Amino acid sequence: MAELKITQNELRRSWWIWIFFNLSAFSMERMQAPAFVYMMAPILRRFYGDDPEGMKQALRRHMVFFNTEPQTGVIVHGVTAALEEQRINGAPIDDDMINGVKAGIMGPMAGIGDSMIPGTLIPILLAIGMSISGTNGNPAGPIFYAISYLAIILSLSYWLFMFGYRYGTTSMRELAAGGFAKVTASFVVLGLVVAGGVGASITSLPLALSYTSGELTINLQQMLDGIMPQLIPLLLILWLWWGMRFRSWSINKALWMVFLVTLIGFLPSLLGQLFNIPWLVNLSIF
Repeated sequence: MAELKITQNELRRSWWIWIFFNLSAFSMERMQAPAFVYMMAPILRRFYGDDPEGMKQALRRHMVFFNTEPQTGVIVHGVTAALEEQRINGAPIDDDMINGVKAGIMGPMAGIGDSMIPGTLIPILLAIGMSISGTNGNPAGPIFYAISYLAIILSLSYWLFMFGYRYGTTSMRELAAGGFAKVTASFVVLGLVVAGGVGASITSLPLALSYTSGELTINLQQMLDGIMPQLIPLLLILWLWWGMRFRSWSINKALWMVFLVTLIGFLPSLLGQLFNIPWLVNLSIF
């Protein structure tokens, strides 16, 4: 009997299915399992197209709980495809081994992916995009972000999928030798550095308060800049971090807090202009 092999087209089709449907039919019971099964469909049809009972067992095998970072975690899918191929060709691989390998890989890859993509890649690309847009709202900024993000994510995801298939469980030993924890920690540090740089370069909250006595004018913002530049934006960011870290603020609540701070800063001047109260016009805090 000839050895069954997954074709390159079937691998690419499976990868594309995962890219488009990785969070479809999401539930707390099975998480990404339905999407995983859908992704495996072209591969399983190759092996069990003429064996309905074998197909049923394969589908049940992959409907167990599965959850990982969709882009970097795709290496699990390549490894699983390789295991299924080895199994159909007679290797002593049972359901428990396949699901055990999936469970052992998905957690570490989720940690690496969450640190690398939301924690590092996205802040870097957003910082570049916001710099391009500037204060004039240049549309090249969001266009750059969308194109560069898709190019990087799709390239990385495709390479990891094929890497996992090509090397099977060997790829996991190579990654483990490099140290999952070290990789994750490195991306966390890099992400924090980038986030700090974005906060310092993008956030602007200058104080408009000043005191005049005769010929002497004291500008509070200039005084603070002499002590520590960007002190007010730093305090704002630390306050938001405190709320999200220790008070369980959601992103939406943090945004409302920023809106409230801004409103309080501009409200006196705004009321002065609306109701023609001269002494309030120059009372803007920011």
